[in-house]
Amino acid sequence: MNPRSDGAQNAALFYYAASIFALFLIPGAKLFWHETNLPPLVPQVRLVINLLYLNLAAAFFILARRFAGKPLPRVKWWAIFFLIAVGLCVIYPVFSGDLMEYLVRGRILGVYHQSPYQHVPAEFPSDLLYAYSTWKINPDCYGPLLVALETIPALFFANSVTGMVWLEKMIFLGFMAFGAYFFTRLASEFGRAEKTSESTVLFALNPLLWVSTVIDGHNDIVMLSLTLAGVYFFMRKKFTHCFLLCTAAFLAKYTVLLILPFLVIAAMKQEGAREGKFPWAFAAKQIILNSAVVMLAFWPLWGGKGTFLALIRASGWFYTNTIPYAVHQGFSMLGLSLDPAWFKYGFVAVFFAVYAYWLWIQLVEKEFNALRFFRRLCLVYLCFYLTIISPFGFQYLLWALPWLILSHWPFDRFLIIGYAFAGLFSYFKRMNYLLLLACAVYFAALAVQRMRTSRQTRRMSV
Repeated sequence: MNPRSDGAQNAALFYYAASIFALFLIPGAKLFWHETNLPPLVPQVRLVINLLYLNLAAAFFILARRFAGKPLPRVKWWAIFFLIAVGLCVIYPVFSGDLMEYLVRGRILGVYHQSPYQHVPAEFPSDLLYAYSTWKINPDCYGPLLVALETIPALFFANSVTGMVWLEKMIFLGFMAFGAYFFTRLASEFGRAEKTSESTVLFALNPLLWVSTVIDGHNDIVMLSLTLAGVYFFMRKKFTHCFLLCTAAFLAKYTVLLILPFLVIAAMKQEGAREGKFPWAFAAKQIILNSAVVMLAFWPLWGGKGTFLALIRASGWFYTNTIPYAVHQGFSMLGLSLDPAWFKYGFVAVFFAVYAYWLWIQLVEKEFNALRFFRRLCLVYLCFYLTIISPFGFQYLLWALPWLILSHWPFDRFLIIGYAFAGLFSYFKRMNYLLLLACAVYFAALAVQRMRTSRQTRRMSV
């Protein structure tokens, strides 16, 4: 690497580190203007956040561009970013109260020694975190692995809200580093080698990942990191490791089930080809082993139907920041007042039809292709977002993020930055409209690029 190039990369890293560090201004702005709402509602605070995000988007674009086709950032830079992340972990959540919901349910188990599947925050009105809880009548809606991770802060900082917030975020930061490691391995071994550095930067330093994990403390990183590790071992044909890690991801958050059938089909086909027959013994081993892990994990806390009560309640909603709602609003503006149920169940039906088609393609494909597989995982989650009718948080976009990067779609850097910031700017709860706008901008840019390419081709032919 020549000194000039090295200096440009260091400048980009410094600018981005400073932009990430500047997010510490958000709690200062909230304090100055006496903002107490999640997400912020005071116009001055929103202005500060928007300016910080615009600067962050510019810094992130420059950073990704500087590392296109170049070696990864040096260890010292990763250490600097890690220290910044540790500091950000101290900040109370800015855009969502989900972290406090995790912690109060962790206290039900850690402090009161009751199952958070069978008991709810409303039963503990004198608890330190009671005032922070919005969903007081809902039991825990996550898997037992997350219940365990929620409980750790209550055991170490039973009387300190700041301590609990910091430790829970530190746990998630550890998973973020774990996921970044396996993402890098996937990108270098099974992606496009020349794009490994840029892809790693686009994932490991992605503002969407940072804000959702170390500022707001969302638990999606746990499922995502375990899934990344599972897919890595799947690509290495270590299927037992893969399915145990995917089972652990399921025990954190259930939406890993959306991509699990694709892993199962591909693994069964490869094992069948190796054995020369249907791999009955392999299938039985995986079913018994992973079912046993799931049952053992749920057994101490099991609350019957109540274990999934929060999810059951959410399934009937028709939330205003979802894509089906946006389409419903569009028809209403055209004077077509249709029953919301048409949109709710229509979108779900389309999803399952497309999903079944992709599963069929996975089943009949003769040769496994890593790029096609990553794109399929990406599209499953993106298509699922179209059907969500319950509260749709920006952190959900993390589920597709690594697969979006590894898919190497056209204009991928532009696409990923647009995707990330459509989510980040949706902190005012209008994600559906921003995502639709981001799609329109992306496809318009793609059309313009193709028109230019076509003109250049015609000129050369003349």
